[in-house]
Amino acid sequence: MSRYASVKAAFRKQVLSLYFEHKLKPSEKSVLMALATFLGADGLYPSHDAIARACRYSVRTVIRALERGYELGLIERTYRRKRVEGRWVRTSNTYKLLIKAADQVRAAGKHMARAIFRGVRVLSDRMAQKASIDIHIQEKRLLSGRRYPEPHGPSQLSPSEWVEIIKSWETT
Repeated sequence: MSRYASVKAAFRKQVLSLYFEHKLKPSEKSVLMALATFLGADGLYPSHDAIARACRYSVRTVIRALERGYELGLIERTYRRKRVEGRWVRTSNTYKLLIKAADQVRAAGKHMARAIFRGVRVLSDRMAQKASIDIHIQEKRLLSGRRYPEPHGPSQLSPSEWVEIIKSWETT
C-alpha cells in the first residue's frame, strides 16, 4: 500500500467514525470522502467546483462541509496564489488531510482563533501571541481526553464571549 493510499484510508476511517457518531451530516461525509480522492503525489488542491462535481453537491454545500472539516481539525487549508501578467491571482486552495490527533487539535485551534479574531477590529501582535499560548494550553487539555476536538473546545464559550476575553487583553 502506497503512502498516499494509507493516508486516504486513515482519513476515510476517521470521517466514517465521525459520521457514525452523528458529528457529520451525510453531505459533509460525502464531500470529505470526495476530497480524499484527489490526493496524489503532486498534492491536494482541487477547486470547490471540482469537489462539487465529484460528489454531486452544490459549491455552497462543499464550502460548508469543508468549513466543518476545518472546525473538527480534519483538514487544513492553505491559500494559493500565482502571478499572472504582473499581478497576483488567487487560485484553488491546497489542502492537507490530518490523521494525527495532535495535528487535528492544532488545526482546530487555529481555525477557532481565526473565527474569533474576525470579531475583533484590531489584532495586535501581543494579542495574537497571547491567543497562540492559550491555544497551546487548550491543545494539551484536549489531547489528554477526547479523540476528536469539538469546534469551541471544552469550555463551550460562545464566539461573543471569546471576543470579550480577547478585548480584555488590550487593557492588560
